[in-house]
Amino acid sequence: MGNMAIERTTESLLEQWGIWVRQGTGNLSCAAPSWSLPTARLTDDEGLELDALVAKLGKRHPLFGEAVLRYYTTGKTFEQVGKAMGMGEEKARQAVKGGVAWIDGALEMKRGLKAA
Repeated sequence: MGNMAIERTTESLLEQWGIWVRQGTGNLSCAAPSWSLPTARLTDDEGLELDALVAKLGKRHPLFGEAVLRYYTTGKTFEQVGKAMGMGEEKARQAVKGGVAWIDGALEMKRGLKAA
């Protein structure tokens, strides 16, 4: 991710990615009316990279992938995500946090490779 500032947390990147997806931009698109959304503070390249990482997460760890996708692209609470996935709020929170940690590690590896 070329210009992604280090101080941007993985959570904040995923929040922006969720907006970007809802705008109908990403591969994992779930578009909402554009008048109802803030503008994503994310380049298309950054959004596509996060799209790919979330898709890869979904293949490797389906529970984490679904939880991350539902949480960040719908704006729902952990309780609502858990209910939709047939689990409790705490398990949904843990699944999202586990997915965020996986994506964070993948981003760190990419940054490390670019720095080398």
